[in-house]
Amino acid sequence: MDGLNDILKGSMNATNVTLSGSLTPEQSHNFIDVIKQNNGFLQKIHTEKMGRLTKELDAWDVAKGILVRVASGEKPNDSQRSALSKVGAKLDAKSVQLFSRILQDALEDNKSNPNFEKETFDAFAKAFGNDLALLGFTGESDTYDGTFKTLHKGWLQVVKDSSDAVKLTYAASEKVSNRLSALVGSIDPDIVSEARILINPSDVQEYNKELSALNSPLHLVQGGANQILGIPFEITPLMPKGTYLATPLKNLVLGVVLDIRRNRWYDAEERALKYVFDVFTDYEVVVKKWASLMSKA
Repeated sequence: MDGLNDILKGSMNATNVTLSGSLTPEQSHNFIDVIKQNNGFLQKIHTEKMGRLTKELDAWDVAKGILVRVASGEKPNDSQRSALSKVGAKLDAKSVQLFSRILQDALEDNKSNPNFEKETFDAFAKAFGNDLALLGFTGESDTYDGTFKTLHKGWLQVVKDSSDAVKLTYAASEKVSNRLSALVGSIDPDIVSEARILINPSDVQEYNKELSALNSPLHLVQGGANQILGIPFEITPLMPKGTYLATPLKNLVLGVVLDIRRNRWYDAEERALKYVFDVFTDYEVVVKKWASLMSKA
């Protein structure tokens, strides 16, 4: 953690406040790590630190019965090679910015606080991480028209746009338990043991009410169910109510380019220390067929 203070180093006053340019590689790695540490969901998925704006994400789709026998000195034929197919995805990072400021009053109040720089950095990182996680669920395009949801395609949109992913619908009158049972039935057998169902807390509550009606009200008092047919729930308010995604959490990728740029200056008119963090990011689902998305018809 010692290196984190270097990102916001310098005397916090109006005469010595300029600190701009790209972060060092160590600072960039630390910045990304703190973004993850400050967001519970980002800790569970895969974060890819990128050296360039684009990066291929390779995964091997290892099907059952792929073993073959090739004699020494010979090459495998096409039918033997076809047992193993390479799949993957490509990250194509685009910039997002975090603008923030610290008013002069706050600078004066904290001039004797030795932890002020670290506390400020952690606040920036938490805000950045929270928005990156939110964008992963609400992002619809990368055509930015001034709205948050057009900064990037998030994971849900990537699945919606994929021809390889499984897409299911349900009638509004259908019980949550029936919806989730159908979703579990669509999961690729190869990843059942790793799959999680991303679900909104409201849907979990409704699911438990249904179970309680079938069993006993005591079911709710004891905490309720957090899985269905052996597939655990990943409960998050980021997931839209009435939409469900089944996939291994590590199949969801947030890419962040290590070339992170930071500008800091003092605005005399506003009497505030201002910051801009410029970060290039992207979202991907590595193996699309390992994702099952269900939404209302």
